[in-house]
Amino acid sequence: MSLDNLFITGIAGTLGSSLAEIFLKRGVNVRGNDIVRVDEAWRLSGIKDDVEYLWKSSFDLQSSDLEGCNAVVDCGVGYPDRPFGANSPRETCLGNINPALGLLETVKAMRKKPVVVYPSSFNVFYGNIGGEITEKTKLSPASLYGWSKAAAELLYFTYYKAYGVPVIVTRVGSAFGAKGRSDELPHKLILYSLKNKTFHLKSPKAKRLWTYSEDVLNFYGKLFEALDGFVGETLHCAGNLGDKIVTNTQLAEKILKVTDSSMKIMEAPYEPGEIINGKPVDFSIDSAYTREALNWQPKYTLEQGLRETVRWFKENLGKFL
Repeated sequence: MSLDNLFITGIAGTLGSSLAEIFLKRGVNVRGNDIVRVDEAWRLSGIKDDVEYLWKSSFDLQSSDLEGCNAVVDCGVGYPDRPFGANSPRETCLGNINPALGLLETVKAMRKKPVVVYPSSFNVFYGNIGGEITEKTKLSPASLYGWSKAAAELLYFTYYKAYGVPVIVTRVGSAFGAKGRSDELPHKLILYSLKNKTFHLKSPKAKRLWTYSEDVLNFYGKLFEALDGFVGETLHCAGNLGDKIVTNTQLAEKILKVTDSSMKIMEAPYEPGEIINGKPVDFSIDSAYTREALNWQPKYTLEQGLRETVRWFKENLGKFL
């Protein structure tokens, strides 16, 4: 399939805006929706005039909005104006399931259906303590957020099997990099370290396999070169050069070293789903199938990615103060 027209839900977010930028450079027509006003969508500042931006929620998308698109990447949530956050169980479920349902219903009614790519999360496996995770591993969420992402995955495949909606699920490992949300752990640690503020580190011994944003974007670039070949499949975008898995404490120590900061780190309680039967989250990821199928490998070590991310935050610190 030749990708000519791409629609991105949540286009003003970290992943959505970055995907928009790389595909515009490839000559693809890009349009998308989000729940923030266009003048507040700072991540799109360099490409606002090049994308068709729809200020509406995913609930409100119609088939006419998607008409002519070869593919849709579902990076968005469905709130009508501003998100309520992930602290409310009701909003966590609504934010991850209802928008997917609305989008799938819209695509289902289209005569020529675009391929829908759903970026999911490895939170769907956090109950698999100490286990190895592959593309075929059984879902085992241990938090409401993880459950809602797992439920959304199953919803996508239900529409694929029952209604012929072409879908691909991609599980993105813990990602970090330019334009990242300030509430995500690496970015929050960087901001605190640059200001030498005391940081209360939750889930200190829980482990992550962090993936730098440039490797994530390279993964999606490879995927969209062969999109038709992966309909109905699940792929893994996870890892760094060397596939180093670290605890949250080790991540904080690396950021302190990169920023040359005197920030004090205080251990805080574990978040829901981050400790199970007294043991912190710990697993390994085997993405051999995805890497071979897409001819994709992470190019950045964890340390290289952190250095690049710190540099970007230093240059753009004003956006987060």
